[in-house]
Amino acid sequence: MTDLWLALLPILLAMFISPARTITVILLLHTPKQALTAFTYVCGLVTAMMVQGVLFGFLFSFVGLTMDESPLELVTIVSVLFILVGIIMLTGAARFFFQEEEDDKPPPAWLEKIEYLSPRGAFSTGFGWIMVSPKQWAFVLTAVAVIFTANLDPIQSLVNYFIFSVLIQLFYLLIIGLHLLMPKRSGANLDALFVWIKNNFRPVVIVIFTGFGIFFIFKGISGLLI
Repeated sequence: MTDLWLALLPILLAMFISPARTITVILLLHTPKQALTAFTYVCGLVTAMMVQGVLFGFLFSFVGLTMDESPLELVTIVSVLFILVGIIMLTGAARFFFQEEEDDKPPPAWLEKIEYLSPRGAFSTGFGWIMVSPKQWAFVLTAVAVIFTANLDPIQSLVNYFIFSVLIQLFYLLIIGLHLLMPKRSGANLDALFVWIKNNFRPVVIVIFTGFGIFFIFKGISGLLI
């Protein structure tokens, strides 16, 4: 089990660190229902990941990709998926790197709409964010493949994947918890974090995407050479 979580850790960290989703959670704490709206957004993220995970788990089982039945094929698939995720992240980093900055450019439309979301709308936004993102599908597919290498029974696999899905959102849950426990003190700190991420969004994303992209490609190639 320890080996499984060590293998999942880089995927967890790559999905855990998301400047855009962090900004969204902070903005949702300024909606009329504040913590409830932010929490339903996180629930939408987790629900979408569970739908994706169950779907991929069913497909892997259907074609017989388990360590008992196809150990070599499964290890190869995991390695190729790591390379694919790495390429996706490096491509994203390149897109941000070559994108021209405009100081007077207005904020994205989605930032303005978020402040007016209801809890139901926030859930749909979180769910849809995961479901329409090719990068998120690639991450989830890789995570499910890694879990399958542990050759657990279906219930254990599902429980581990659920824990994985919740841990990715742990930072957002902590933000919501701080807002509930210390609304005044946390408000100023969260606003400062929002401003910092917004002002440094481009370099932060480039560094994160580049670092994880190189790591995943190296991990995937190493797996293929074993």
